[in-house]
Amino acid sequence: MPPLDTRCRELPLDFSFSDAERSALVRRLESIRVSPYKAYEAFSHEIRMLVAGDPNLARFRDFMEGRRRASAYERPFVFVENCPIDSLLPELGNVDPVADKHRLKRSFVAEGFLQLYAEVAGEHPISYLNVNDGDVFQDIFPKDALKDSQSQKALGPIHFHKDLANHFVRPDLVNILALRSCDDNEIWTTFVANRDVLAALDKDTLAVLREAAFYTPFDDLSMVGGNVALGKASEHAVLTREVDLRFFENRTEGLTDSATRAVKRLTATLHAMKRRVLMRPGDFVSISNNLSLHGKEIGIVRDEAAQHQRWSIKTVNVHAIAPHQPHLVPGSSYLING
Repeated sequence: MPPLDTRCRELPLDFSFSDAERSALVRRLESIRVSPYKAYEAFSHEIRMLVAGDPNLARFRDFMEGRRRASAYERPFVFVENCPIDSLLPELGNVDPVADKHRLKRSFVAEGFLQLYAEVAGEHPISYLNVNDGDVFQDIFPKDALKDSQSQKALGPIHFHKDLANHFVRPDLVNILALRSCDDNEIWTTFVANRDVLAALDKDTLAVLREAAFYTPFDDLSMVGGNVALGKASEHAVLTREVDLRFFENRTEGLTDSATRAVKRLTATLHAMKRRVLMRPGDFVSISNNLSLHGKEIGIVRDEAAQHQRWSIKTVNVHAIAPHQPHLVPGSSYLING
């Protein structure tokens, strides 16, 4: 384990905002008074206007233009540091942190940056009726009732997964912005690229992974949300389109002996190939959800109170909304009915 006074970032840094750019963007985003939790469409319009004309985004727009031409399979992660976040963050409780955020958060800088990134990257944020009652901006923050779950509300580790691995609308991107962390605690965000995993697996295991011989239950948060009954998930192949791993460690199970062995080989390979980041405030990562897996790993926790206040905020995005129109709540351009 590296010493804590050394930054642990096993992902390469792709872009860093200058202090001047960050400060200017914070001021601009703090001036937006529209709440994304009450009027998301109006909030996204405000951000669209900012992206169109703010000179402090010129360098970032140039970077993203080049990035959009890169292969997401070869480079499924974008890591950015020194991003704008709120100058003042409220203390949230662990009983109902989403309600606390709605009540106490007065500025929307972090939400603004996530929306800004989507605009520059050409992505479309979506939300789910069963997750936080449809909020676009979701918190990775411990909740007492879900502290032992495999969800964004977990206090403990989260095994390797892709978000909404067995949902009928699976996001293309998962974008995470760190707001609060503690260097005394060894809590790592973990990443593994599908390309590395697939290159390391033998052909017999790959052949089994292509079979519809696996089962993954719907994710904890979608089932707990309860606004829409999802029923039982379907059996599925783990390896689809030759590059996509549909998998949730310790939840996806093989339905045959060979599939069970393939799950074990895949899990071991994920951990052999993983990279870790100790996310700090202002760190941002965009994850290609169908071309990689991610999770949370916990080492030594020296400050349990800080662990309960560790906070990141995220969006889940698609490249285009048109293919998902049948699943939208009527009248919405972003809210999935499920």
